Amino acid sequence: MKTGNRQVGNEGFTLVELIIAMTILAILAGMAVPAVTGIQKERVAREPINQLLLMAREARTRAMAEQRPYQVAFDSTGFRAARFFNPYGGSEEFDQLQLELQELERRDEMIEASQARGISLNEQERNVKLETLAEGMRFQEAYEIDPNLQYRIRMWGDTDWQDMSAGIFRRWVFQPSGMCEPLWIQIENDTSFFEVEFHPLTGDIKRERSWVE
Repeated sequence: MKTGNRQVGNEGFTLVELIIAMTILAILAGMAVPAVTGIQKERVAREPINQLLLMAREARTRAMAEQRPYQVAFDSTGFRAARFFNPYGGSEEFDQLQLELQELERRDEMIEASQARGISLNEQERNVKLETLAEGMRFQEAYEIDPNLQYRIRMWGDTDWQDMSAGIFRRWVFQPSGMCEPLWIQIENDTSFFEVEFHPLTGDIKRERSWVE
């Protein structure tokens, strides 16, 4: 059918047009893959920082809610968060706390089993679980850092960065007011680097510089 000088009918793509379209799609796909890969690498490399931030927020929230100090402790294995009990202890206090928590869990199981069988318990035994929960004894979180990462911290009063792989133990305490010491942390490997400063009033990230290949 013709209308004037214009041909009207079914029109398709020519081979040249298809080749051009496929070339453009291939270029766009090639540009997208490195971007997605870069985002994935950054997410993996940033995981220790994200985990530390979550621990800091939880420790600060609990300290303010319970009006008791909480801590995030650093050693060669990574980070651990718990109630702050002993200002003179080291990493072994977390191992001892874990044993105490296991013992309390066994006692709770015995109490629940006795109650299920209708055995009456004295007031002290009935309140063991409530007292334990009220004191925050059961809160303990841990993040094991990848041994391939270099991991350093610097706290208030430190003149140099502390290499945590050297067996150092440091604690970051959150007071009932929500305040904490200023903290700087560096985490890096061959393809990424993060340096983060945490705010002493909020426990959140104050400044950051980073790169990921």
